[in-house]
Amino acid sequence: MTATPAPNREAQLEAVLQAALYLLGARQDRMLTIEEWTDLARAVAACQERKTAEYLIDHDLEDIAERYALEWDEATDGPLPNLRDT
Repeated sequence: MTATPAPNREAQLEAVLQAALYLLGARQDRMLTIEEWTDLARAVAACQERKTAEYLIDHDLEDIAERYALEWDEATDGPLPNLRDT
């Protein structure tokens, strides 16, 4: 009997991360809710040790700042635009 090699966890994680990055690019087509989109951006940002805001477009950040009651931690998620100055 031949043993099946264990899956390469790093390669699996890389594949999932790459798929998530492609999905983040699809947000411009408005195919996800802002809540789903933000959750995905947070997951990808955590994997890459970056800020959530780096994966959101300016329009998404403006919507979060003025319309949506999403929990937002600037230390983890990055800054939101200050719409009072505009």
